Amino acid sequence: MLLTDTVFEEDKILIISNIGIEGYSVLARLASNYDKVIWISSNPYIPFRILKSYKIDKFELFGFYSRFGKAINPLNLNEISLAISRSEEEDSCIIISCISELIMYHGVGKIYHLILNIISSVKKVLGLIIDGAQDRRDEILISTLFDAVFKLEKRIINGTKSVRLIPEVYVHSRVEDFDIVYDDSNVVKLTSTH
Repeated sequence: MLLTDTVFEEDKILIISNIGIEGYSVLARLASNYDKVIWISSNPYIPFRILKSYKIDKFELFGFYSRFGKAINPLNLNEISLAISRSEEEDSCIIISCISELIMYHGVGKIYHLILNIISSVKKVLGLIIDGAQDRRDEILISTLFDAVFKLEKRIINGTKSVRLIPEVYVHSRVEDFDIVYDDSNVVKLTSTH
């Protein structure tokens, strides 16, 4: 299936994932239908490689250091908000894949308000939270801000690696399966199995 075949109606989606690049790949796939991707990440290398793998050319990448994008200070939430507001265009998608890290720096209350402010002013927001990196109640609180919440499950079926998005909060209760394909540089690309 094509990248555009898997589209969710919701504009605010949270992925709960174990550590690994599959969660980043799901975010890139979901964002691939938008004109511009604005990605806030602790490690800018992973999103950079995945965006290139998906041939997404119009993006701005912000990381906790400037190796593959613009550096933002994780201790300054105003700087993160300003980076998003200055970069946003009409049909852009905001990805925040460092929610767990930000909770560790600031506590869940401040990050809840940061995400609430971003969600209130931006049409499309995708988030990633690392399963078990924060208290379960913090995870639940952050989840309440999003229209749909999926838990990413890795599995091997007949020798093929795949991931499954299992709905935690989703009206249609659809489970989405993706096969994992590694390109020459070992970057994960996901293809829908539906």
